[in-house]
Amino acid sequence: MKNPFKNRQGLFWHKKLSLRCALVITTVLCAIGGTTLALVESFAMETARDALYYQYITPYFADRDSLGEYYVFSEDGKTLYVQSSMPYAYVDPDTGEIYPIETTDPNRFIPAGPLRFFYSHVSVLAVGSIVLTILLAFLVDAWWFYRWKIKKPLAILNAASQKIAQNDLDFQVAVPTGDELGKLCQSFETMRASLEENNRSLWAAVEERKRLNAAFSHDLRTPLTVLQGYSDLLLDALPSGDLSPEKTVDTVLTMQRSLTRLQRYVESMNSLQRLEDLEPQKSTVPFSTLCAQLEETGKILRKEQGFHFASRGEGNVFLDSELLFQVYENLLSNAGRYAKGNIWVTAEREGTTLSLTVADDGPGFPPAALKRAAEPYYRADRSPNPEGELHFGLGLYLCRVLCQKHGGSLEIGNAPEGGARITARFSV
Repeated sequence: MKNPFKNRQGLFWHKKLSLRCALVITTVLCAIGGTTLALVESFAMETARDALYYQYITPYFADRDSLGEYYVFSEDGKTLYVQSSMPYAYVDPDTGEIYPIETTDPNRFIPAGPLRFFYSHVSVLAVGSIVLTILLAFLVDAWWFYRWKIKKPLAILNAASQKIAQNDLDFQVAVPTGDELGKLCQSFETMRASLEENNRSLWAAVEERKRLNAAFSHDLRTPLTVLQGYSDLLLDALPSGDLSPEKTVDTVLTMQRSLTRLQRYVESMNSLQRLEDLEPQKSTVPFSTLCAQLEETGKILRKEQGFHFASRGEGNVFLDSELLFQVYENLLSNAGRYAKGNIWVTAEREGTTLSLTVADDGPGFPPAALKRAAEPYYRADRSPNPEGELHFGLGLYLCRVLCQKHGGSLEIGNAPEGGARITARFSV
């Protein structure tokens, strides 16, 4: 059963109160409590003073019949109005004789010590107790307000700031209240989550850069080794004339091919660096028009080979067409390299997502390649393409980065009936 005292965030109603309302409530309650306590103290002191009066002073009032004309009592018989210069008298308990007492200070009848001090200064003590009670009420108000609304949020914010200062973002800032300090805690949590996301992105970028550098360095070894070996051969053989002109030309051509490959590697790295700064330039395009362009491009690239296109969806899409076609052409090129004869392309618009699936009837991805196919410079098949050139293994990596730039993803897999199937998703 839902607790009626809790709101939708699971906070009790008193934790949702603003600081202003909470301060008003604590101040009013403490003021009422302090005033009540002060009145009780004042009444208690007056009662104690009256008790001392009746116990120690009243016995020295003479009886009405005994002193007649000198003393007049009130109707209730308790209050004595003095009618002579000697208001007090002593009654001898043995003889009943009355002896007037010449004094104007009735305090002398109260025993010396704390009782006499209290009776003599009861008014001052009453004022002092009221002042102290008011101060105590203010202290209780401050302590209550601090414990209720300030202590816990401050502790949470202090702990969070210390962890953030130590670059420890693996925690969550609690939101203990729904007031201004609770909102501040929520802002801290938003800031922490943003910092954590930025750190993850930065860390991922650093790791990606490390993988790029490692892959680039690995693929540079072969052409550099070839160049080193043939340069040593030329230095040894040319001075002695042991190398024939034909062999010399072949060696130089081999070195030239290695230099060309090095140049292409450097250009590919520059392309990857430019890709990091790429921002999609989106525009609204009818989905039917986009599908017609995709089908036409596929037929041109596949020429007379098997190409099948299908689409599902309608309406307009908001995307960067050039970016999408760059991904599309890379996927078609990759599929054409391994397809036996047919490629199937499906474009589907569902909600705010555009999916572009390219499948072929080739051998599909081996198990190891399914995990690493989108890594830069990864090549499961190192055989040359039909033009005799060895591809760098950047196609799927570029597609993945471009999809992520467009708020989507790249899914690599094999179709159940065989062959590779890659799906590129874009946020539209």
